[in-house]
Amino acid sequence: MNLAAQNILAFVVGLGFLIFVHESGHFFMAKLFGVRVLVFSFGFGKRLAGFRKGDTDYRISLVPLGGYVRMAGDAAEENVAGTPDEFLSKPKWQRFLILLAGPFMNIVIAVSFMAIMAMAGMEQLVTTTVVGTVVPGKPAQRAGLTPGDRIIAIKGEPVHDFDDVRLLVSMNAGTPLPIVYVRGGVQRTTTLKPERNAGEYGPIGYAGMTCIIDPVVGRVDARSPAARAGIRPGDRIVTANAKPVHSIDDFVAVAEAARSKPIELQLARGSQLVPASLAPTDDAEDVLRGMIPQTKVLKLSIFPALQYSVGENWKMLRVAMSALGRLFRSEGSVKELSGPINIARISGEMWRRGPIQFLALLAMISLQLGVMNLLPIPVLDGGHIMILLIEGAARRDLSLRVKERIQQAGFAVLATLMIVVLYNDVISNVLRIRNG
Repeated sequence: MNLAAQNILAFVVGLGFLIFVHESGHFFMAKLFGVRVLVFSFGFGKRLAGFRKGDTDYRISLVPLGGYVRMAGDAAEENVAGTPDEFLSKPKWQRFLILLAGPFMNIVIAVSFMAIMAMAGMEQLVTTTVVGTVVPGKPAQRAGLTPGDRIIAIKGEPVHDFDDVRLLVSMNAGTPLPIVYVRGGVQRTTTLKPERNAGEYGPIGYAGMTCIIDPVVGRVDARSPAARAGIRPGDRIVTANAKPVHSIDDFVAVAEAARSKPIELQLARGSQLVPASLAPTDDAEDVLRGMIPQTKVLKLSIFPALQYSVGENWKMLRVAMSALGRLFRSEGSVKELSGPINIARISGEMWRRGPIQFLALLAMISLQLGVMNLLPIPVLDGGHIMILLIEGAARRDLSLRVKERIQQAGFAVLATLMIVVLYNDVISNVLRIRNG
């Protein structure tokens, strides 16, 4: 199967599952309150197969991107309740819960998937928030950061490793970020404004700095130059081609300059200095020649895993809300929003990396899908909830005409946004293909 087919398959399976789960939430809550459900469909479009049980047609439809639920009375032509088993006949609090159930299921999936990953075990590179290198003329240098500075917070968010730093920087292109860091035991502050760079899947923020990763070998790939050189886990690289090595970046700089040549190493092994000679590698992407830096494995039991998952999802939620806020403040760009083509490419890439990475992507998309649907935008679940809350506060229903105008306005806004995102998605991928 070629890459394009894998991307499409991963996109259909992933997004289809998440939308189907969303609609299942509406379905089960509607059934709980006795609402007559006319159709529960996996997929959209022409009915391919299915069966009828009671009042509900359970069907499989042509386009497998999710599904939909059609309830009796959920799109009444008149703004009045019908029979007792129709949606509009139910009390507002029940309609509220039916509408809330879809986004709630997406949030449950996000938390569950992240917890499953934590219980299965996740290997993570051991990083710190200590600045290793600073690129001259880039935002980090302009902000006054220097190698050895330890970043402790960005934009009010505590950072625990360099993945936190990278996430906040990449999601805030063009936005001034207050930075709290420690230099020489003294806490200082500065402001860093990441520049907007073209990433593989769209514009991202770039600061021009790396972190210090200790040059300690975590493990060695079998049959690699490192294995043949007798390098062992726990060895610390002291020098490479007679140049001192203080971080993995120092070694990478030497390795990139000697791609087709051996690299002479001095290793600290316990209290001894051990020489080793790293032969060239045939793998152009393996700059470390079979040495893998130190990693940590996160593997938790169910309750700590759930606690970890809630914390990670809350962090992702704050970042997502910050990104939306940047759009409304004109600091961000709709070009930063991924369209279906880029989502398919990302889905395919995570699919190829393995089930854990694919679950991580589904958890992130599910969280965003749930939260986006709760926004008070007409047409979305959050828009319908907003109307219910307004009617509850006013103690009367809005007229059918007013509701129609609200829905039309919401549809126009979403359609415009979708067209812009799709246009940017197509253009960016055409340019990517043209540029090789």
